[in-house]
Amino acid sequence: MSNNIQEVAGKNIRLYRQAKGLTQEKLAELVNVSSSYIGYLERGLRTPSLDLLARIGTALDVEPKVLLYTASDDIDPTLKKLNALLTGKNPKSINFVYEVAMAYFVSTSDSA
Repeated sequence: MSNNIQEVAGKNIRLYRQAKGLTQEKLAELVNVSSSYIGYLERGLRTPSLDLLARIGTALDVEPKVLLYTASDDIDPTLKKLNALLTGKNPKSINFVYEVAMAYFVSTSDSA
């Protein structure tokens, strides 16, 4: 697990940006910085100001504190992506995905 807050923020910005389907260029446009600066942030080479972190959170539909959260390295990467994908979605959509997952796991329980 990374202890460097710049790396943690960078990985989370990339994760949520990709889950939102945004390019670095589009995110940069939304938060009024250069796309190269977004790249620096995502690689952990720069530290965003609190103001920029708030703007990025708004653009990605997440609380800024989520971008500073360090998840345990033993969590499956696909589960992290799924969580990022569902973050900011309405409860009805999240429940639909949950119901589909439950139906899938019930239907495959004999082969698991």
